[in-house]
Amino acid sequence: MDLRSFKIHLPDRHVRAVGCDHRGEHPRDLDGAAFERVHEAAAPLLAALAERAGAGLRALSVDAVAGVLRLTTVAAPPRPLVLAGDDFAALAGHLAPVARAVLAEVRTRGADLPGATPSDAAFWDHIYQEDAGGWELGRAAPPLVDYFTAAPPVGLRALVLGCGRGHEARLLAGLGARVTAIDLAPTAIAAARALTDPAAAIDWQVRDLFAPSPDRFDLIVEHCCFCAIDPARRDEYVDRVAADLAPGGALVGLFYAHGRPGGPPFRVDEAELRSRFGRRFTIAALAVAAGSVLGRHGQELLARFTPRP
Repeated sequence: MDLRSFKIHLPDRHVRAVGCDHRGEHPRDLDGAAFERVHEAAAPLLAALAERAGAGLRALSVDAVAGVLRLTTVAAPPRPLVLAGDDFAALAGHLAPVARAVLAEVRTRGADLPGATPSDAAFWDHIYQEDAGGWELGRAAPPLVDYFTAAPPVGLRALVLGCGRGHEARLLAGLGARVTAIDLAPTAIAAARALTDPAAAIDWQVRDLFAPSPDRFDLIVEHCCFCAIDPARRDEYVDRVAADLAPGGALVGLFYAHGRPGGPPFRVDEAELRSRFGRRFTIAALAVAAGSVLGRHGQELLARFTPRP
């Protein structure tokens, strides 16, 4: 789920949050213990803003999409202050923990299908049927939007792994790629088809990414797939991607390095990516992504890997 906005109203001990996923926006009100957990996470941010404003705070409002923060002080009369652009970006390190705390309250993760594992189609089909994942943004990830807008994949044969409802596949097709998009879950592929203009150049396939592909691709795109598979199969994933790339091709991945135990999504970090992919790939680029949604600020690694000869 993407956090579109939140407002912390201190006198009422209340948070108003608006999350968004493929179904649209979902406003939620947080009071009581939920407010206190968010308020605890927000303490460093509130202190920094009060110091900047030179007065105590009454309310804080964040538009995470537009990148605008508005605060109101307790001074009489109340003094509003608006921070945007570079001022907003400079606060991202303080804002991100608050966004994650809010998301922890509004995002739901249903129970996994008993007896199924992340290697089973039924495991993922259950998640899509029940809308139980809680970690889909409902749109293409902004760092990938920025990357491919700057370097359009015009004419490339592109494969999207674990495509889900197809947000990245539609992004690539709209920028001129010939896209094959695969997912283990039939419900995900059905939803992706339903959300897509039939004229789009996308071949939707219900297929296990570990199965050999009949084709080879100039570009393979990864977003929240590596972190979703059984971690014991990560070397197998690396070998499969290397085999599916055409000579001169590249894997472009946005890896979710959240650092939490459990999963899916399972944890991953830069050292592991360098170690596992370094066996078969040249690490052309690997760094913390710019432009991530606020709830994932500092937790996404943008990579470009090219196969070794």
